[in-house]
Amino acid sequence: MTAPKQGSRQRGSRAVKPGRSSARGGDIEAVKLGFNPDDSLVRLEPGSWFVCFVPPIARQWWHRLLHPVHAHVFALHPEPGGKWTVFEPWWTRLLVATIAPEQAAKFLRWGAQGDVLLVREAVPGGSTQLRGLLTCALLAAHMLGRTYFVWTPHQLYRRLIREPNVCRVDVSALLKMDLSALAKSGSRTVMACDECGPGSERRRGTAKPFCMHCGRDQ
Repeated sequence: MTAPKQGSRQRGSRAVKPGRSSARGGDIEAVKLGFNPDDSLVRLEPGSWFVCFVPPIARQWWHRLLHPVHAHVFALHPEPGGKWTVFEPWWTRLLVATIAPEQAAKFLRWGAQGDVLLVREAVPGGSTQLRGLLTCALLAAHMLGRTYFVWTPHQLYRRLIREPNVCRVDVSALLKMDLSALAKSGSRTVMACDECGPGSERRRGTAKPFCMHCGRDQ
């Protein structure tokens, strides 16, 4: 057998030149990549995240310097197909994974030990990679597209809770819902309650759905 020429790769019984692909027997030129106005390769609507401010599972020495409850922050995002995405800034790496609703419920039960906020990410966002130390709070703020220059989870919590369209979540009520169907089909957004939704103004009264925040001033 004759070896394929240098600069090409073997695909089945046919050599395909780099930068081209084969489909239905014909060559196709490589697709030219373009960016959206928000500098992303694909256009996505801003997603909703359950941002959880929690006490640590395994305490470290530096936790004595932090808020007794808001010592760590992670985020969960429901996906249209019933799965969830978890954004977990560990000390040794950044975990981003797709998990089942049962696993999401385990993370939410951890969130119930502290405070959980329903936050919509900012697109294109106002953050920057020049943020300093990669604390969990800085990584969460960067993921949400916030400009906040914060170091600790409690600092991030205090900034987010002041935003007009942020719900403070009653996790016990949330866990009674069908977590696999929480996000609408084809949508990355979890609708906030009527008092906390975009364009609404918070007023005194009874809290709505699973929101603990809309019915009182903070």
